[in-house]
Amino acid sequence: MAASKEQLDGMRDTFKDADKDGSGKLSLRELEKLVLAMSGMKKEFAEMILKHADHDKDMMINYDELINMFAHDDPEDKVKAMYRMYDTDKDGTISKRELAKLMSMGEAQIGSGMMTLVWSMADEDGDGRLDY
Repeated sequence: MAASKEQLDGMRDTFKDADKDGSGKLSLRELEKLVLAMSGMKKEFAEMILKHADHDKDMMINYDELINMFAHDDPEDKVKAMYRMYDTDKDGTISKRELAKLMSMGEAQIGSGMMTLVWSMADEDGDGRLDY
């Protein structure tokens, strides 16, 4: 489901508040502050968002780039977008290292034993990569 007018207005206001220098774009530092203001988020998410949403590759995110990141009507498109965001080296797969980084970003850290268990369940073909 696409964002409602109220949701878009809220995102626009949040974007403007985070854009401290008034440039119309969020730098990594501004994005980190925005992400850290959200419960349970760590600044590493800001880098992942920047890598995924920065289509013009200027190392900043403008409002349209941020909105386009969330503009998926089809649930399958949302899943693909999240997959691409976590594929930080953009090789089309998620490595154990990328998964470990993702899983360590929440409020609680997971141990190596839990990581091994999750990886063994997720890597169905045993090639050491998670494919979409």
